[in-house]
Amino acid sequence: MRVMFTVFPATAHFLPIVPYAWALQAAGHQVVVAAPPGVDTGVSVPDFHRSVNAAGLTAVSCGAPEPLSVHDRGYPGFAGLIPTIEESERLVAALGLTEAERPPWDVFYHFALLTMRNYHPPAPRQDVQAVVEFAREWRPDLVLWDPWFPCGAVAARVSGAAHARTLLAPDYTAWAAEKFAGSGEENPMTGVIGPLADRYGVTVDDNLLLGDWTVDPFPPGMSLPTGVRRLPVRYVPYTGASVVPEWLRRPPDRPRVAISLGVSMRTFFKGDWGRTAKLMEAVDGLDAEVVATLDANQLLDLDGPLPANVRVFDYVPLDQLLPTCSAIVHHGSIGTFAAASAMNVPQIVCDTDEHNRLVGTPVEDGIDWRLQCQKQLTSTRTSRYVTTRGAGVRINHQTQSAAEIRDELLRVLKDPSFTKGAAAIHEEWLATPSPTDIVAELERLTAAAR
Repeated sequence: MRVMFTVFPATAHFLPIVPYAWALQAAGHQVVVAAPPGVDTGVSVPDFHRSVNAAGLTAVSCGAPEPLSVHDRGYPGFAGLIPTIEESERLVAALGLTEAERPPWDVFYHFALLTMRNYHPPAPRQDVQAVVEFAREWRPDLVLWDPWFPCGAVAARVSGAAHARTLLAPDYTAWAAEKFAGSGEENPMTGVIGPLADRYGVTVDDNLLLGDWTVDPFPPGMSLPTGVRRLPVRYVPYTGASVVPEWLRRPPDRPRVAISLGVSMRTFFKGDWGRTAKLMEAVDGLDAEVVATLDANQLLDLDGPLPANVRVFDYVPLDQLLPTCSAIVHHGSIGTFAAASAMNVPQIVCDTDEHNRLVGTPVEDGIDWRLQCQKQLTSTRTSRYVTTRGAGVRINHQTQSAAEIRDELLRVLKDPSFTKGAAAIHEEWLATPSPTDIVAELERLTAAAR
C-alpha cells in the first residue's frame, strides 16, 4: 500500500516517526514523508527534506518556504494567533477543569494550539495546501499525521485514504476534545482546521480531528485518559546517523552521569533559568564522570568555570551515550524519557511546580515570548511515571539547594532499587509491540477504514 506521513517540519516532530516508516518500508510498502520545506527565517535556507533523506526515506517538499504564521507580523490575523491567559482562564471555568487537569490543559491551549496555528492560520497557507494537493495527486491508502500538524487529516479526506494520528506526546488534543464535547464551547481545534477544510469541501467532525485510530507509543501510566481507538507501539528512540567518538567506546573508570536538557529551548530562550548553574554546583566534586550535552546558550547561567569532573559537548546522541551511563539528569521530555527507558537507565527528572503557560507579547522584531514556567511541557507526567515506578527521582532547582540535589543524585547512584525500577520500565517497554510488529495491524485497519 501507499503510506504518506506528514509532520510539522521540525526535527523533534520527525525523528519519532522514522522507525514506523522504516517498518512499513521494510514490509514492502511505498512510503513518503510529505511536508513543507521548513521555516523561512531570513537567515538560513529551509531543508527539512534533507533530514528525511538522511533517514533513508523519500521526501516530498511541499510549497515554498515562508515564516511561521505566529512570527509573521504582516499576517492580518497575527494577534489572534497568540494564546492569552484571559481566554485560557475563561475556558478553564467554562469546562469546569480541576487543578489536577491544569497541566494537560496548559500544554494543549498554550503550546499545542499555538503550534498548529503556525501552519493553520485563518487564511490557508500555500505550503499546507501543497500537502493536500500532493495527497490528492498521489492517492495514498494511509495517511499517518502529526496531531500538531492536522492538515494531514484534510489530505486523507480529499484523497480517500484511511488516516491515523501518530502521537509525539501524550494525547492532549483528544483529551481536550473530550472536555469540549457537550460543554457548549467550541473546540478551538475546529477553528484551526476549519478554514483549510472549507477550502476543500471537507466536513469538520470527530473523525477529522482525531483520525480513524491513533498510533500511541506511551505506556498506560504516561497516557492521558481518552476514549480514542489506540494502537499501542513501542517508542523506539532514533536520533539520526552519527559516528561514535573514540572516548565513548572506552568504558568509564567510575560511574558516568549524563545531563541532557534538550535542544528545542536553545533556539527560543536565552540561558537556562539558573537550572544549569544549580546542576553544575550539585555535581561539583561528585565521584562520577559527568557528561553534559549543553550548548553555549545553556551555559550562560554559569558564573565560573565548569567543575573538573564535567565534560561538556554540544550534542551526543543519547542512544550512544546512555548505554555507558549509571544515571541521567534530564528535563522531562518524552524523547529523553524514551531513550532512558530503552537503555535501562535510572532517571533524575528536572520538574518545577509551575504550570506550562506561554504568553506572547508582540515587539518590533517579532514576538517576545515569556514563559510563566521553567519546565519542559511533559515533565510533570514524566517525573510522576518515573518516580511511581521507583526508576528515579524528581528534582526542582527552584526550591531545592544544590546540596539537596546532590543528595538525590547520590541516592540514585548508590541505591540498587532505582536500577530495579529502571529495569521494570525497560521490561514494560520491551513488552509493547515494536513498529515492525504493528505493520500487519496497520494493513488490516487501513483496509477496514477505506
